Amino acid sequence: MLDLGPIDLGPVSADSAEQIDGLLSKGFPTLRFPPELERRFQLDTAADRLRVIIITAVLVVVLFNGYLLTDALMIPDVMAQAVTLRVGLFTPVCLIGLYILIKTPSPFYREVLVLLAGVLATGITLYLLSISKDPLAGPYLVGMAMVVMFSHSVAQMRFWMAVVLDIVIALGIAVAWPYIPPAPIEVMIPLAMVLISTVTFTLFGCYSLERDERQNWLLRVRESNLMAALKTANERLDKISRADLLTQVANRRHFDEFLAKVWDRAEIDGSEVALIMVDVDHFKAYNDQYGHPAGDECLRQVAATLKRRLRRPGDLVARFGGEEFIAVLTGTSLPVALQAAERIKVAIERLRLPHVGSPTSSFVTISVGVASLRPIDRGVTQKGLLSQADQALYRAKNSGRNRVWPDPDSGGGT
Repeated sequence: MLDLGPIDLGPVSADSAEQIDGLLSKGFPTLRFPPELERRFQLDTAADRLRVIIITAVLVVVLFNGYLLTDALMIPDVMAQAVTLRVGLFTPVCLIGLYILIKTPSPFYREVLVLLAGVLATGITLYLLSISKDPLAGPYLVGMAMVVMFSHSVAQMRFWMAVVLDIVIALGIAVAWPYIPPAPIEVMIPLAMVLISTVTFTLFGCYSLERDERQNWLLRVRESNLMAALKTANERLDKISRADLLTQVANRRHFDEFLAKVWDRAEIDGSEVALIMVDVDHFKAYNDQYGHPAGDECLRQVAATLKRRLRRPGDLVARFGGEEFIAVLTGTSLPVALQAAERIKVAIERLRLPHVGSPTSSFVTISVGVASLRPIDRGVTQKGLLSQADQALYRAKNSGRNRVWPDPDSGGGT
């Protein structure tokens, strides 16, 4: 199946971005980019270029055969040859070439096929004029202007391909000239001026068209690259705004937003929402004993342990403030949340982080408060869930620390 859609080549490299800025600033008079950018340009514009070529290929077959009428009026003595060459040779060759062109993935070789079609049209026209004996054969050279205009303006040939075609036409006329019946100089001089003017004007048009196309492409790529960089920067800023930079878990803002979404979803499906609130025991004493850098590392290890122990996709670990962390567990009952909290407490103990300033243990420990509510129950709120978790943590700390305490209404701790 023919795919005429654009090719997404992704953002350009830093070097290419610099090259684009340089090209836009200094220009590109030779209509060529550095190799990598040139490859991207050819591939990125291949779909639009192919559409133009397909349309013009159909038109050129119709119009080139339409010149049989002109052949009948100006060189009737070679009419049979004209029909054979235009209908029997040019038409099938162009149709076969169009099929090959569509199947050709290389933009360069597609342009070569367009050039060859122009060369074939030139050769057929000059051959007919060189074998005709009609005195109007010389003035009929003006038909070459049509080949030039169609190739340059309608088919929108790439500039350097157009230059090659014009050179071929000039050489072809020079070779065929001795065989073309002579015509009055008063006719041939204006005809020559028409051909020269047509070549000059259409070449200028080819150059301007390709230059503008390339410049617009550079602008689009630069804009696309800037937008991609802006998107990346915004995503990074959003991530930073939602994450605690020290511990690399969610921050309080993200926790509040996440809990609100989880709560809304639970109100619909009737599931429970649990909170596990964690406080590092005697953390001020830890900072005083080991220094703030060590304290930061302690918090990072506690956060990493929480993330390892709470790995379900629907759960969230956040830094609640200072040495406090909080976890949201979706669809989790109190007994299950208590089991998870106990695993967290044991995992922190197994870190064996020395804490000689702690009256609770010679290693870093945590106190944990747990609460779980079902949002669809009468009278429950997010604020109430947070309050219960906070009260449970308070009870865990007042009961000797290094322990897990459930919802105060449950009546005890572990």
